[in-house]
Amino acid sequence: MRFYISPDSITPLKNTIEIKDKTEIHHIRDVMRLKKGDVVNIFDGKGSEFLCSIEDVRRDVVTMEIKEALVSRSNIPLNITLYQAIPKKAKMDFIVEKAVELGVNRIVPIVTDRTVPDIKDFTGKTERWKRIGMASSKQCGRTILPVISDVIYFNSALIDSKQKDLVIFASLDKENKLLKNVLRGLTPKTIAVFIGPEGDFSPKEISMAKENNCSMCSLGCLVLRSETAAMCVMSCLGYEYGF
Repeated sequence: MRFYISPDSITPLKNTIEIKDKTEIHHIRDVMRLKKGDVVNIFDGKGSEFLCSIEDVRRDVVTMEIKEALVSRSNIPLNITLYQAIPKKAKMDFIVEKAVELGVNRIVPIVTDRTVPDIKDFTGKTERWKRIGMASSKQCGRTILPVISDVIYFNSALIDSKQKDLVIFASLDKENKLLKNVLRGLTPKTIAVFIGPEGDFSPKEISMAKENNCSMCSLGCLVLRSETAAMCVMSCLGYEYGF
């Protein structure tokens, strides 16, 4: 059983952890009904994880003793940023959850020419996506929390991706190479992945991506949903680079 705790709640030199976050206290005390003596794993979202024994459970604080510092087995050899066009309804929730499970380090929601949601303030949604990313990290064993960035426009996303070793731009353009051919022989350390909205990127955006030397790629002969495309690319990267 794993719980996320902010680094400032952990005092390794004193072998103690004090949990004051109301959500985690509720989960420990009321949902899981843990008590003194129960053993759990605690990770700080920065790469550290500890085996702990619960010492005290109260309404306002849960105290734990650190028994052992654990060695992480969930380190991903690549740094992957997903630039995801925001889809309709709650599909972005699914994309965030599954992308984190598949090893994405950073998710950047983007507004494109064909993005459907017409929302002026994405603050509430961004906070929700951060919570989903944290919960997914707890479930899948990651020790470093993914970064969920603020929503940006397509132009800014292209600029933001320029420092990556490889920029994969998935679209329905018939001239694109298959993803396996794009990856062949490459050993990048940082990768950017662009996934479009329902209806694909616009011709203007595809032209801009080509001008910015993105690696234009096809995901096969079938037309995938936006949320399926993101999972397809991440699964292929995991297979190709062994994580």
